[in-house]
Amino acid sequence: MPVPMKILLATDLTARADRPFARAKLLADIWNADSTLLFVSNAKAEVDIAKVEALLLRNYGADAEGCNLAINYGKPAQVIAETAVQLDSDLIIVGAARHNDISDLFLGTAVDHLVHHAAAPVLIVKERPRANYGRILVASDFSDFSTQALRTALEFFPGAKIELVHAYHVAYEAWLKSDCVAAETLSDAENELQDFMAGMNLSESDASRVSTRLVEGNLHQSVHNMLDTGDFDLLVLGTHGRSGFVMATIGSRASEMMGWSPVDVLMVRKPS
Repeated sequence: MPVPMKILLATDLTARADRPFARAKLLADIWNADSTLLFVSNAKAEVDIAKVEALLLRNYGADAEGCNLAINYGKPAQVIAETAVQLDSDLIIVGAARHNDISDLFLGTAVDHLVHHAAAPVLIVKERPRANYGRILVASDFSDFSTQALRTALEFFPGAKIELVHAYHVAYEAWLKSDCVAAETLSDAENELQDFMAGMNLSESDASRVSTRLVEGNLHQSVHNMLDTGDFDLLVLGTHGRSGFVMATIGSRASEMMGWSPVDVLMVRKPS
């Protein structure tokens, strides 16, 4: 997909939502995209539009100029997904009410629902943006969903360097200590990685931006360790894959990973 032309930002219009707002503003300026701010209210409470507009001006000032404002009622995740479809949004941006708290609205069941039902990629903003994403980590299980995750990262952020990481497991490692078994497993993973990258059919310029890494063992822990170095500013996950890791990206492990990730997370679904 090309860079997004329509961004939907879900916000509670408070000062604590300044990080996702600032990221949405930065990306909209870079992409020359239209932005819509979505405020979701409890269906039982009628919204005073004048007050909402005043909050928008007070908290975001001139940066809010040019943004469209949408007000809807109901359960946030459901309303966000439905509004994104109605507006034909290319990217949904949400934030965490309490940074890195697993109980955050968008880091629990709500994000699971949102990723399940939203056709557009979902960007969960955690850090205060200072520039466009420049160093991106893409977790892969070599599935079609991983292909879509990598392709989306390349297309959304054409100036970024991207590292693709895949974890392989040596079968019966606890019982078999043979170096031959480990070497053969690594060789198989290397061949699979080569086939995966060849199947991407990347242009020369895109291929030059992607580096790859194979790690033995647990991918969750490997991703955690890589993010902990501070070398990356965005984690990209594909949803629904052949392995337990990617299958879990829209389940409890997604909430867990987005909870401990120190950087923003982009969730990408494979188009149906």
